[in-house]
Amino acid sequence: MRILYYHQEHQTPMYLWQRVHFIDELARHGIEIDLINPLRYDTLELANQAVLETLRTTPYDLFMTPHNEELLYIDTIQSIKKVGIPTLLICFDNLLVPLTHRNVAKYFDLVWLTASENREMFTKWGAKSIMLPYGANPYTFTYQAQPEVLRAAFVGSPYGSRVNMINALLTMDVPVSLYANIHATNAGNGKANDTHSVPRQIDYLSTTLDYLTYPIGRKLLWAAAIQRLSPAARLMVGHPLLECHAPVPQQEMESFYASYGLSLSSTTARNTGILSTPVYVINLRAFEIPMCGGIQFCHYNPELANYFEENREILFFRSDDEMAEKARFYLSEDRTSARQTIRLAARRRAESEHTWYHRFGKAFDALGVPYP
Repeated sequence: MRILYYHQEHQTPMYLWQRVHFIDELARHGIEIDLINPLRYDTLELANQAVLETLRTTPYDLFMTPHNEELLYIDTIQSIKKVGIPTLLICFDNLLVPLTHRNVAKYFDLVWLTASENREMFTKWGAKSIMLPYGANPYTFTYQAQPEVLRAAFVGSPYGSRVNMINALLTMDVPVSLYANIHATNAGNGKANDTHSVPRQIDYLSTTLDYLTYPIGRKLLWAAAIQRLSPAARLMVGHPLLECHAPVPQQEMESFYASYGLSLSSTTARNTGILSTPVYVINLRAFEIPMCGGIQFCHYNPELANYFEENREILFFRSDDEMAEKARFYLSEDRTSARQTIRLAARRRAESEHTWYHRFGKAFDALGVPYP
């Protein structure tokens, strides 16, 4: 099977994760993905022409992209369909930025949504969609037992609800190791981005206006306003129980998650963990951690609870008090056997149900595309 993938791939982890995740895993199943990167062309017109020329001269079973009409023209999409090749639009972050694809969704044979909350919006736009969460590559993320570090660890930019979670653990005497570039994220102020430059101010205003048009967007704005006024919004840098480290390289992820007693995962979107009814979100980390044999420790997420069994394959908390109580219990030295049982069960579940091959197989079935 052969897929043509139109993807603007910058040389940063935010874009390159796809290579170590589904591109590598699908290749191991005999599914080849050829990538056309518009950044390699002098103009977008040439990039769009390259797509059509490639499809006309080389047999492909599927065309897919995560982009809207700004990078892949609607005329190009329509021309692809005339060639007779099924088309798949992957909306990796449709929960937080659903309006990105409002103009193009209807032109694809299938739209892959990673969250169900905004699926009705896509239906109104004329799209046929399927809801499939992220996954993890079992060949990239393997499990090998490691000497344990009895601390809670978090990998990622500390902002919003993530800061609140880390601070709450520190306040209740739970040791935390943070792996992030805290200077780049301005974590000391609990902010993820600088909005002082004119272009960023314009982007910020545009995003704000978009958020006002749908319920989840308005919730994100309200939570952001509350978070900015919260005294807990600042990461407690300098706290004696907080260890700050550089970000973890991709190739060290598997040993990292397997070594820490608890691996913190953020399951509420941006700042909404501060609300009584947060916006729940599931990201790559939710499947990377268990695939590596890590013990995922996070705020209860009803969707994630459908993917992993509570207290057997994942540890949830529903309040700060429960978070601290469970953290102390599972980080104690005499819980080695309990931790190992969870690690093995989480890996088995991830490997049997949450690989990218499982995810793509459901998309292929929905499109009627045969695959190995």
